[in-house]
Amino acid sequence: MKLGAGSIKGRLFFWSLLITSSVLIVLGISLFLGIQKSILHSVANGLHSKIQILKGLLHEEHGMVEMELAEVVSGEYSVPRSGHYYKIVFDGDVLAASPSLMEEDFDLDSGATFSQDHELHEKVYVSQGPAIEEIMVARHDFLLFGKATVVYAAQSIEESLQMISRFRTVLFIAISLNIVVLAFAGFWIARRSLSPLAGFSDRIEKITHKTMGERIDPEFQVEEVRNVARSFNAMLDRLQAAFDSEKRLVADASHELKTPLSVIRAQCDVLLQRQRTKEEYEGALNRIKATSDTMKKLIDDMLSLTRLDSGSLSSARFTEVSLGECIEKAVKFTEFMAEEKKIHINKDLPEDIFIRGDNNALTEVFMNIIENAVKYSPAENTVEIIVSSEAREATVEIRDNGTGMKPEDTDRVFDRFYRGDAARNLPGTGLGLSIAKAIAEAHGGRISVKSELGHGSSFFITLPMANSPVI
Repeated sequence: MKLGAGSIKGRLFFWSLLITSSVLIVLGISLFLGIQKSILHSVANGLHSKIQILKGLLHEEHGMVEMELAEVVSGEYSVPRSGHYYKIVFDGDVLAASPSLMEEDFDLDSGATFSQDHELHEKVYVSQGPAIEEIMVARHDFLLFGKATVVYAAQSIEESLQMISRFRTVLFIAISLNIVVLAFAGFWIARRSLSPLAGFSDRIEKITHKTMGERIDPEFQVEEVRNVARSFNAMLDRLQAAFDSEKRLVADASHELKTPLSVIRAQCDVLLQRQRTKEEYEGALNRIKATSDTMKKLIDDMLSLTRLDSGSLSSARFTEVSLGECIEKAVKFTEFMAEEKKIHINKDLPEDIFIRGDNNALTEVFMNIIENAVKYSPAENTVEIIVSSEAREATVEIRDNGTGMKPEDTDRVFDRFYRGDAARNLPGTGLGLSIAKAIAEAHGGRISVKSELGHGSSFFITLPMANSPVI
């Protein structure tokens, strides 16, 4: 019974690493996209500000639109291919432009759109500059003195893209290192966390049918394994009880069968010693037949117990049966025995009660107990059967005025093959009450006994009633 600690550890490690890595990758991608968007938006905002400056430099003088070029050409805009460009188109003609654009007549109108603001009539897009570098261009359309005017402001984003690329590389390395560290940490944690389970598995491996009495002390286990240890010990208790019961059953059955087999063998040995009369042969054969009947009854009872132990009496096949009908059938089967001892069976059966169960099995319960009541009662006596119901349960009391039992006998009367002092000289297998108890419990009921030595016994069979009577 080896627990797959290694397999569990592998699966736990794999799934934890997969989930953690996925989370780190998603977070990394989100962070990268956020930084990239922030950097490019910063460039776009700068271009918007430059457009506003360029618009402010435009003025009318002597009916002509002029621009204060001295303010513009000073600085980065006056250097060819500096990465900073502007262009102003007034009424279809170029009013002013950066030297690089003027020399090569460079077109700033093409490129992939980055953002667009329809209210401001402003569009931002990415294109290629005069130095074959990537640039971001902001275009603003407006009317100036009633004429269509377009202002362009452009800026190289090579440095920004390099910054984004470096950030992407650093982020990739950081995520990869984190995944590697988490892999080692996860493997270590999985190994440490599952090591108690591996030790628990090793302890279980050493428990066999020969060492069934051994138990695992929960107090010496880690907290996560304590409940498992307690459950496992409880399972071992149930298994040991079942094994002990089976061992007792085999031992008791062997003992019980040995006596009738010895009787049969003795009878055969006596008959074979010399020639016998017809009457002697008939007597010996009758004794052998009676002994064989006892053996058959014992074997049948043992088979019944075996079937009950295996769960053959399943509630899935139960039907609604009449409790009164089962009792009447049980009484009919025991009438012959009662008549021989002139014992009268009184029945107090109220309005019929219905039980969800197996008709034949319930009849066997009552028959076994009524047989015992008749067997242990003096001749010319009475056996009482009283049926009552309360809180959706029906109780059948079978009362006799027989020999009764000692307190120590009442505690063991339902044990298999157990027979009290009063029963040792009477025929029987010692299994009837065990069968009755097993059947009652299979129906969700219970059985108990009250007895006093010399004052008879009362057996109580309590069973849950069906939800509704059979119509």
